[in-house]
Amino acid sequence: MTGLPEEYLRYPRRRRGMDHDRYPFRALPTAPPVRWPGGAPIALWIAVHVGHFPMDMPLKPFVAPGGMERPYPSFWDYTQRDYGNRIGIYRLMRVLAQRGLSASALLSARLAERYPVLMEDIAAAGWEVVCAGLDMGHLHHGEVPEEAERAWIAEAARLLRGRFGTVRGWHSPAHSESHRTPDLVAEAGFTWSCGWVNDDMPYVMATAHGPLLIMPLPQDLSDQRMLFQQHMATEDFTAAILAAYRLLRVEAEATGGGRILPVVVTPWVMGQPHRIPAFAALLDSLLAEGGIWPGPAEAILAEWQRQQPG
Repeated sequence: MTGLPEEYLRYPRRRRGMDHDRYPFRALPTAPPVRWPGGAPIALWIAVHVGHFPMDMPLKPFVAPGGMERPYPSFWDYTQRDYGNRIGIYRLMRVLAQRGLSASALLSARLAERYPVLMEDIAAAGWEVVCAGLDMGHLHHGEVPEEAERAWIAEAARLLRGRFGTVRGWHSPAHSESHRTPDLVAEAGFTWSCGWVNDDMPYVMATAHGPLLIMPLPQDLSDQRMLFQQHMATEDFTAAILAAYRLLRVEAEATGGGRILPVVVTPWVMGQPHRIPAFAALLDSLLAEGGIWPGPAEAILAEWQRQQPG
C-alpha cells in the first residue's frame, strides 16, 4: 500500500524497554532510593565548561554551541571565549571559594598546553578535572573515522593526565558523540561520562570495554543554552535553577531518596561582571534553602554506586 518494501517496517530489536543494549529501561520513580551523606536531599554539582575554541573551527556537520559566528579570522568571537579563560573563570573561582564550594572543570585538553598558569590555578583551587576532548573544534560524530576519533581521545587523555595525574571523567565537546564514542572513551581508561542528557540520576552504560557510569548534565539548565543561545535574562537562569532545586527536593522528600542538582556555567558567559553578582546570589539562595550536600562528580557517583543493589 505504501510502496515500501515489506522489510522496511520490520524492527527485529523492538521489545519492551530500550531498542539498544547500552543500558536497560529505567523509570526514575521506581529507581532504588539513594541517600546522600548527612541525609541531604540534594547533591549539588557545579560544572564549569572551560573550553578552547580554535579560530578555525569547522562549520560542519554542525556549529558547536558558542562556536565562531563570523568568517575566519573572527577575533570578535575568539577573544570573547578567551576572556573566559583569562578573566571570567577567576571570578567564578573567587565566588565559589568564598562559599566553601568547589567545581568540576570540563576542560578542553589543549588548554594544558596553551594555558599552563590556568592549569596551576585550577589545581590550586582543588577543582575536579574532567576531560572535555581536545577542543571545541574536534567534534565527535559519525563521519569521523574510528582511528581518528580514537587518536583524539588518546591525545586528550595524555595531555590532561600528564598535567593532573588521574583523570577519570569524560565530557565530549558540545555534547557531541558518534555511536562508538562510549566504547572508545572506556577503552582510554575513563570510568564515567557526562555527555548524555536523558536522566536526572546516574546510571550504568555498557561499552565494549566495560561499564561506564553516566552522570547527568542537563543542557536545558546551562548558562550557554539559556543566556547565550536563547538570549534569556540572567535572572531567568537563576530562577530556573532555584525552581529545579525546589522541585527536586520535593521529589527527594516524597520518595525518601536524594536527587542531583547540576549547576552548569561557562566562564565567558557567567564570568562577566554584570552576571557574576547574580551567580553569587544564586549560590547564597541555594545554601540558605539547606538540604544540600556539595560534592564533585566522582564523590556523588561513588555514593550512588555504593548504594546500588547487587
